[in-house]
Amino acid sequence: MPKKVDHEERRRHIAEAVLRIAGRDGLDQAKLRDVAAEADMSLGSVQHYFGSKDEMLRYVVRYLGERVTERIVAGMGEARERPVRAFLLSMAAEVLPLDARRRAERRAGQAFEARAVAAPELIGDLREGDRWLHERVAELIVQGMRDGELRTGLDPGREAVVLLALLEGLASALVVGVREPAEALAVVRYHLDRLTVLY
Repeated sequence: MPKKVDHEERRRHIAEAVLRIAGRDGLDQAKLRDVAAEADMSLGSVQHYFGSKDEMLRYVVRYLGERVTERIVAGMGEARERPVRAFLLSMAAEVLPLDARRRAERRAGQAFEARAVAAPELIGDLREGDRWLHERVAELIVQGMRDGELRTGLDPGREAVVLLALLEGLASALVVGVREPAEALAVVRYHLDRLTVLY
């Protein structure tokens, strides 16, 4: 019998090839032919799954967001048993480019953000991911205030924006080597300490 092909798995395999190219050489090098070579597939096979480069890139933006989101959500199951501050710190460690894998993801993400300026069809997926993360962080801040762990009177929405903006700035600094991982995490701890009730 012919082998059954998992089409979604093939798309993810192609997406991983795009992310490797974008993280290593920049998104301009992610031409269909180059992606096919990186994925060890024929050009026709890649075109079977994605009719154009733009269609492929839209898929990869969603895939990258889902991959990071899955890692964050995996930790959220523990959020009810863990202090909110500890969870926010572990979330930051997952978002920040602290190792080679996350640095490559970050470089790829930056490449997509830059392309979105000229390709508005990518902006919707980027905004959706940002909105989801903002809402989750705001919910955790509400939980922390309710549980007496975080200071009362915080504006959860604005605090979520501040924390995510801090992570965005630190992520960019880590990619270019202006900051070191330990220093970046220390800054996040410092910021979270300012939100925490002192005992």
